[in-house]
Amino acid sequence: MDALVDKYFSRLLEIRRHLHMYPELSNQEFQTTKFISQELDKANIKKLSLNSKTGACAEIAGLEGPIVALRADIDALPIQEESNLPFRSIIDGVAHMCGHDVHTTIALGVGFILQELKHLLPGTVRLIFQPAEEAEGGAEKMIAEGLINDVKAIVGLHNMPDLPVGTIGIKEGFLMASVDDFSIKIKGKGGHAALPEKAIDPIVIGSAVVNLLQTLVSRTISPKESAVITVGAFQAGNTNNVIPEFAILKGTVRTSNESVRKQIQTSFQTLVQNLVHSLGGEVEMDYDILLPTVFNHSKVTKVVREAAITTVGTDNVVTAESTMGGEDFSFYQQEVPGCFLWLGSGNQEKGITYGWHHPKFMVDEEAIKVGVKLMTHAAFELLADSTISN
Repeated sequence: MDALVDKYFSRLLEIRRHLHMYPELSNQEFQTTKFISQELDKANIKKLSLNSKTGACAEIAGLEGPIVALRADIDALPIQEESNLPFRSIIDGVAHMCGHDVHTTIALGVGFILQELKHLLPGTVRLIFQPAEEAEGGAEKMIAEGLINDVKAIVGLHNMPDLPVGTIGIKEGFLMASVDDFSIKIKGKGGHAALPEKAIDPIVIGSAVVNLLQTLVSRTISPKESAVITVGAFQAGNTNNVIPEFAILKGTVRTSNESVRKQIQTSFQTLVQNLVHSLGGEVEMDYDILLPTVFNHSKVTKVVREAAITTVGTDNVVTAESTMGGEDFSFYQQEVPGCFLWLGSGNQEKGITYGWHHPKFMVDEEAIKVGVKLMTHAAFELLADSTISN
């Protein structure tokens, strides 16, 4: 394994740096998709035909056996990269500031190695190069293509700047939160700022709603559960001496399980409506159900943990910290047993410390080696394991 990874590493660096220089936004990954296809062709890896114009899928078929899927996201972010790297993004205002170029490179690397070892492979490994993780619909699009209908298990990874390169974070059960977004439009009655008694102030009502939403979590959800409601936008009026007609609040809801998620959704709408009406206003609400929780299957996680130990040793495999961030890998886990994990990518000595979505974000490229070894080991071991079934 080590010899094969070393053999391909220089090629993988070239691939990663090319992807980094030419990033594309969600659902616009046309050249990225073409580049992935070309690399698969060079390695004589079988590609599956998709209806989608972005994204790709390939298979390495070994001996007769089950199918295991490995997923990599391929899209970039609308961020201006701040670096002096010779391979920094040349696309103005677009950059791989979440490391999806690295994830794509790792998946290709796994493909290259498995293609050489397919005579030993106890089944088939399906590589899913997913578009639009940063937007909406990427995972659902791949699922609609039928790519996991016959899959035994699926594994995904994400670089983690908070973990040093050479370490792997993995955890059974809850790892990442569900994600729902909301928009609240409050209608009051406009008027002169000096005559508030003749108006119905939507700013005052909106402020009361913000406070209400914080108590919704602290006073209706058990402290043993995890939930966050954040109002990220509050828009009302445009001058100092006018009470506006409307106020608009926008925000996000994050929860650790479906029970809490449904409880908040039900309470949210009832409580907001009652409060706004009690203060004389009218209200319109949009509450968008977006992503389920990332919840790692116990048996798949156990097998992947063993693969991680084989890759980096027991001392370098840590229990992953859960986060209230979201990830559409969760949609695959709604369909088949799956595991999502953190791949250590930080390096204090090299100054690689910035987090995801920061304009100075970077990944230690040594993480590519670790990721390729890990995912290759995981593929072999999941195919061989007889305790997991879809």
